[in-house]
Amino acid sequence: MARYAYPNQNAPEPAAEGDVGSIGARIKSARKTIGLNQADLALRLGVSQPTVANWETGVHDPRQLMLAKLAEALHVNLGWLASGERSMAERDKHPAAAYLRRAIHHVPVIPYSQTVQMLDHEAFDPHEIATDYIPVTSGSERMFGFFSADAAMNLAFPSNTLVVIDYNHRVPADSDIVLIRREDGTPLLRRWRKEPSRLEPYSSDPNHETLYVDKLTDIIGTVTVSIRFH
Repeated sequence: MARYAYPNQNAPEPAAEGDVGSIGARIKSARKTIGLNQADLALRLGVSQPTVANWETGVHDPRQLMLAKLAEALHVNLGWLASGERSMAERDKHPAAAYLRRAIHHVPVIPYSQTVQMLDHEAFDPHEIATDYIPVTSGSERMFGFFSADAAMNLAFPSNTLVVIDYNHRVPADSDIVLIRREDGTPLLRRWRKEPSRLEPYSSDPNHETLYVDKLTDIIGTVTVSIRFH
């Protein structure tokens, strides 16, 4: 059985934004206070970077056990972290209410090799080549999914992980995971870092190379959700 060292209940609140109201805002505040990006925190917790992003933006809130792990990883008081207001989507008492209230988008699942068509033809509709659909609750209506089999990204997306791309989101922030089209016309999934400009692998194998670029071009979209299938 895994054991977790629970944080000191007298640990201070983050100095920068100690009065932030929601749980997601508290996670973000504490993360920034100790100098972590979303990918770093995800690695400490054994989750994906999009999961951390979903917590911080209020797409969904972390469960109670994960709150304890978060408090430990962020060096904050568990009571302070957990006492923040639930996100707007999760304030109903019934645990399923928030999920039932959100709009469900049926996201087309397409072959990875054909994702570059989203750049080749601006009006291209991924539904035309969909092999399946997956229901996703998200604020975006322009999404498609594919199964990732890239060993260079296996820490973020283990085998049998469905990656959902928001192709409206083509201006990534630092540490976002992006899908781009390479010069040879093939797609590439990597973590974007700004200083210096580079595309990083996120793998258990250290032999995968970081690609340094002058600027990020031919962005197909940014990862918004990932779903692990067992």
